[in-house]
Order: sequence, then C-alpha cells, then structure tokens
Amino acid sequence: MKIRLLLWGLLLFFVFDTSQAQRLNPRQRYNRNYFKNVVKAYSDYLDKKTAQYWLPDSTGRVYQPNVEINPIYYRLFTPVTVYHSTVLRAMNGQLTDSLMVDSTEETQEDALLPVRMARIEQDEDITHAMDKALVYTYLNHPTLVRQTEDKVRSQHVFKEGIMPDSPRRQRMTDLIKEPNWNDPGVNQNLVIRKPNFWKHSASASLQFTQNYISSNWYKGGESNNTMLSGLDISLNYDDKQRIQFDNRLEWKLGFTTSRSDTVHKYKTNTDLIRLTSKFGIKAFSSWYYTVQTELSTQLFGNYKTNSHEVNSSFLAPGYLKVDLGMDFKKNLKNLTFSAVISPLSYKLTYVGDDDVDETKFGVEEGKRSKNDLGSNLQINSKWTILSNITWETRLSYFTTYERAEAEWENTFNFQLNRYLSTKLFVHARFDDGVERDEDNDSFFQLSELLSFGLSYSF
Repeated sequence: MKIRLLLWGLLLFFVFDTSQAQRLNPRQRYNRNYFKNVVKAYSDYLDKKTAQYWLPDSTGRVYQPNVEINPIYYRLFTPVTVYHSTVLRAMNGQLTDSLMVDSTEETQEDALLPVRMARIEQDEDITHAMDKALVYTYLNHPTLVRQTEDKVRSQHVFKEGIMPDSPRRQRMTDLIKEPNWNDPGVNQNLVIRKPNFWKHSASASLQFTQNYISSNWYKGGESNNTMLSGLDISLNYDDKQRIQFDNRLEWKLGFTTSRSDTVHKYKTNTDLIRLTSKFGIKAFSSWYYTVQTELSTQLFGNYKTNSHEVNSSFLAPGYLKVDLGMDFKKNLKNLTFSAVISPLSYKLTYVGDDDVDETKFGVEEGKRSKNDLGSNLQINSKWTILSNITWETRLSYFTTYERAEAEWENTFNFQLNRYLSTKLFVHARFDDGVERDEDNDSFFQLSELLSFGLSYSF
C-alpha cells in the first residue's frame, strides 16, 4: 500500500509539474473523454475486422482465416495494470502533452487509433496512444488499478498446487480454484484417469465325468464318478517400458469314486496348488533379466486303494524353486509365449509328513528335505486355435547335471458357450531321481482327464 501511494505521488509530481503546466497552450484543455474515445475507436476497428472474417459467395458466408486483427491493444482491456514503461515515459515528460489535446481532434479515429499492420509491435504511435490512455486511468480512476507489472511477472503459467497429489477421478471444475468458474465450452463431465499398469484376470471351472458299468457287463469293468474343480488367478504389472511383474495362482482339485475301493468312498486324483511370481527388467527387444519363484504343494491326503497308507499330503511333498536368468516374451494376436532360461536354479524338496515315504520324492530316508542346485528351462504358452478352442501348455525341465526332472502339462479347453466347456488335461512327467516300483520300472509317468461342466472367466 505504501509503495502504491508513493507511486501516485511521483506520478502527480512529475506529470503536473508547475513549470511544465505554465508552458501548456491555454487553448488546450484537459481531455477527460480521451480513454473513452480510444476504446470506442478500437471497438469500431474490431467490428470492421470481424466483418472481414465472413465474405459472401455462392454457397453463403465463408470463413476467411487469413484476416488479421491487431492484438496490441490488449493492455487496455486486461485488468488495469501499472506498467514500468508507461510510468517511466510519464516521469520523463514524454506523455505530458498527450494528456492535453485539441478538442478538434477528439473524434478523429486516425489520431486515436494509428494502426499500421506492417509494423504492429514497433509502431511508436500505437504505444504512445495506449500510454496516454493508461496514465489518464492511473490519475483519474486509481480504484480501477488491480495489479502491477511485477505481480504479473511473478505468476507461474502452471500452478503445482492446482493439481492434487494423486488424481484418479477428478472433474475439471475441481481443478479450478475459483468455485464458481464455469466455461460453457468445456465438457464438465471430463474425467482424468491415472494410468493403471496392473492387469488382473481369473477363471473358475467345475467339471464332471460319470461312467456306469453293470455287474454283468460282458467285458467287465467298474463304474466311477469324477469331479474336477479349478481356479486360475493372474495379477500382472507392466509399465510398458522396463519393468514387468507377473503373478499367478493355480488350484486344481479332483475327486473320484470307485466300487473296488471299499475303504474310501472317494479319493483325490488331482490335487495341486501352485504360486508363481516372476520379476523382470527389460534388457533389449523381447528379453528380460528375470528372477522367478515357484511354490507348489497339495491340500489333501491321497491314499492307496483299499489301504490307509498315505501316498502324499499337504507339504509332503512341497517344492520351492528359485530361478535366475533371462526371459524371452512374445505377445501376438492369438499366442502368448514366455521362455525362462535359468543357468542358475535352486530347488528345495520338503516332506513334512512322517506317514509319507520321503524316498519316493528323492529325499534320503530319515530326512525331511533336499537341496538341489542346477539349471532350469520353463516354457509357458497359450494359443487360441479358434475363438472357442485354446491350448495352454507348460514345460519345465530342471537338471542338476546328475539327474533330471521334467514336467509337461497340457490343457485343451473347448468352450461351448459362456458357461459350459469341455476340458482335456494331459500331464506327462519324467524323474530319474526317485526309486522305481517293482511293478513299473519306467521313469515316465502320465495322467489324463477328460471332463465336461461349468466354466467362467472374469
């Protein structure tokens, strides 16, 4: 406030200096309408230029984009501001005679509005005319002054405080500090969304098989019923630049009944819960430096036919595998492919149930765990053969260079409609690190199941 009062004092002192006032022509008078005449002259000028934007032709009025309007008079129509250059000219006496004009020139547009389009920014007459109008406003209407040039220059084009820290869904009107601000040309329902690099998917299924054979069937055989349920959940992160983080939880549980087993009404024929996490940093092209962790086991106990002897149970066995290597990933229209090549791989085999024979899983008798260090290759792919037929496969090969363990899982899904599907699951396995049975001396193992039932993805 003190600075503003000092400024008005300096203006009054220099502009209305007594000696200068004595040199003024008595026939000249103080022009109180000068500012009003300048605004009217510029308004008439805008009307003329606006009319030139639309020229009539055979099709009607046509927009003419090449017509230029002189924008140099913006200082007269923005909130009244005290400019350094205007004050300096007034203090130096360059505008003193401008405040007193002959009455015969008041209505002359050329004198009030000297526009020369070829020299807009360098036209001294235009600048002189604006400074006259501004000084008149400073002295006669000081209450109209809203700000100074220093205050204008101190403003930032973008205000960091306007934007919230983490806008997810924010309307445009909430981003403006003025609560009553409203622009009819702006869509008020515009929503700003923060990029979300996480993607999730899930699918669930419940499949059934049923086989009935009468006791006098000429070929013999046995009736049985089978149920297979499955749940597959994926949560993946991809920033589209360097980092990918894939997580997958798989659960498969199946039961079967058989008349020949008089001890158990039903037994588990499929039982798997597996959690896989893979973190990758992009190396080049489709290759990523990768660390992969896999934990797998089963939930329920499995028994031999007509016996209480336990074949396997929860964490008997349990597997933990950690792979360090590179991952080659490719996502095509109908095919997703990933191959993790791990020169360095660690595998822990744990048998936590005393009733389970640990030697069947490669663990020494009397011990609960086994540590293996080697290399691993794991391939995962999903191929959409047709719109309703998909083939998902997983191949894992682990070796300690003394023994090898390989698994190949294949799931063929025939989607009949949104809720009904038929699935064929084939699981082949090779392990030369376990003891062979007397009845079967092969290291190869095979499991297959064909089922029909409900399936839903979300």
